[in-house]
Amino acid sequence: MKIKLNTISAFQFNQLARYTTLILTGIVFTKTTLSQTEIGEYETFTFLAGAVSFFWLNGLQKALLPLTGNNSGKETGIFSSFVVLQLLSLLAAAFLFLLQPVFSDFLLNGKEIPVAGLLVLYIIFGVPSGLVEYYYLIEQKNKSSIIYSTVSFSVQLLLVALPAVLGWGIKAVFGGLVISALLRYLWLWIIFITAKKISYSHSFVKEFLQLGGPLVLATLLSGSAQFVDGFIVTSNFDEETFAIFRYGARELPLALLLANALSNAMLPGFAHPAHLKENLFQLKKSVSRLMHFLFPVTIVLLLVAHPVFPVIFNSAFAQSATIFNIYLLLVISRLLLPQTILNGMKITGPIMTAALLELTLNVSLSLIFVRFWGIAGVAAATFIAYLFEKIYLSAVTYRKLKISPADYIPIKPFLVYTVLTLTVFAITEGYLKFLF
Repeated sequence: MKIKLNTISAFQFNQLARYTTLILTGIVFTKTTLSQTEIGEYETFTFLAGAVSFFWLNGLQKALLPLTGNNSGKETGIFSSFVVLQLLSLLAAAFLFLLQPVFSDFLLNGKEIPVAGLLVLYIIFGVPSGLVEYYYLIEQKNKSSIIYSTVSFSVQLLLVALPAVLGWGIKAVFGGLVISALLRYLWLWIIFITAKKISYSHSFVKEFLQLGGPLVLATLLSGSAQFVDGFIVTSNFDEETFAIFRYGARELPLALLLANALSNAMLPGFAHPAHLKENLFQLKKSVSRLMHFLFPVTIVLLLVAHPVFPVIFNSAFAQSATIFNIYLLLVISRLLLPQTILNGMKITGPIMTAALLELTLNVSLSLIFVRFWGIAGVAAATFIAYLFEKIYLSAVTYRKLKISPADYIPIKPFLVYTVLTLTVFAITEGYLKFLF
């Protein structure tokens, strides 16, 4: 069967390649001479880079796509947005570097930021270089996107994993990660020059920031929960425990990446209200296709996680399987995509409200649950809060736009899969895990 290559599938492949690289890197680390503490330092390094950049990066990237639906936006949007992201990257790097004592004393349980100088470089060059994949999406260069993803992340895996395999130490690993970011950054500039995209538009930036502002705040409120969870773990446990938490707190890669890629790729379509009916049909069709694939995969992974985790990684990461199983349940909320409709139609206020409610619920439950169930309690709070957020946005979409969940979700099979998945989880964590 021939798979049709389009902007959605190409963007999904990019996100899948990114996540596969992270998983393979983690597996390689556990098979080398790197200690669990050093692995924890690597996780802290990438965690901090994400903590100071994820909200404005993701929020502005979501704003970029609806604004590049016309020729003017395509011509000036990518470079204009790069200027904004580069400035914000510099500010984020300076913020992290200058506030090292604060991060160390209050958020890292007294531990220093790993190799702060390299972390600063990684943020400055690595964050804006992510625009490469959005350039390919906007220009609908699907084949180029696939090639770039394959080469880019293969090089990253080589540069990061090889120093660990050769026993060069964790600092060499950090160096390889920074070099991979620099190579992506260089490629972005090659695109700007060869495609003649060095064109700045003040009016585009103004609209970009106006639309992106609420999305940045919404992403900060919603997405920061995972980083708050991480800081709750780092402030209560050591680096070894943080590594266990991070190795488990991955959720199903395909659910996160494919659903997010689908959502982002469909944003430009929902920017045109005249085609609402067709886009809702396309969204429902895409969700149905993902659902029939992701839920069965999730159920299989729930059943095999406990025996497989110590084999794939090592026995020190056996507890990560429970965290992983809890995060697998996020597939339920990932396949609910009311935010795609609201974002595409530039209705961002309710998204911000939902994000605030989700963050409040997540942090509150995490602080309570961690006392009873440790790091597993933190993961459980995330599942509950994320599901609440999607239910709230679905209600808002129906109230404001009269768009029922049935218009973009195949309701009956979705509910059947949800009940089946929760049942398998209960059996696995209540009984099967004690057999291994």
